[in-house]
Amino acid sequence: RFRATSGSVHCCYRVLTLPYLRLRAYIALKLTLHRLRQAATNRPLLSDWLLAAGLTLALGVIIVPLGLGSGFLSPVVADVGWGGGLRLAARVLVVPALLEEGFWRVLLLPHPTEIISDRKRWRLGLPVLGLFVVVHPLNAMTLYPIAFTTFTNPVFLLAAALLGLICTIVYWKSGSLWIVTAMHWLVVTVWLLFLGGYQALRL
Repeated sequence: RFRATSGSVHCCYRVLTLPYLRLRAYIALKLTLHRLRQAATNRPLLSDWLLAAGLTLALGVIIVPLGLGSGFLSPVVADVGWGGGLRLAARVLVVPALLEEGFWRVLLLPHPTEIISDRKRWRLGLPVLGLFVVVHPLNAMTLYPIAFTTFTNPVFLLAAALLGLICTIVYWKSGSLWIVTAMHWLVVTVWLLFLGGYQALRL
């Protein structure tokens, strides 16, 4: 009879686990590279741009009156000059627009080329959207305390949720990183330069 000892069981467990972990890591790496490559190389169609424009406009129609009425937004031009405005816009294009969309949409969401049902797609997408919203006040509590009042404002959180939602919709329609980056960039830049965001964050 074969009697397994604790040492032999532990050894077998390691033999079975290590290849499995290597396989999982390989699959995760391949999936990540696939998502990055597809999102970076997919060219949005005209219909994708029209959808993005329509949803971004709808976001403005909802948030701007609400923000102005609540005092969260104010029609104030940031006192940065043309050069400062261009530099700020360029910085926003990278952070938060490109980096956040690259992480929250491209890396964490299934690309349209991945075979997955719409139901499962949203079962993955909605928790990611929730985390996208929650991370802003968490960031203010830890790394950026000066923005605590702004990042915990209900209007800001609603705007972040709607922005994340429309970017998710457009990303799944277009499969392109660049179009959602443009949407994110436009919304944040307009807020900072023309609706009091620069003053609120004390940049």
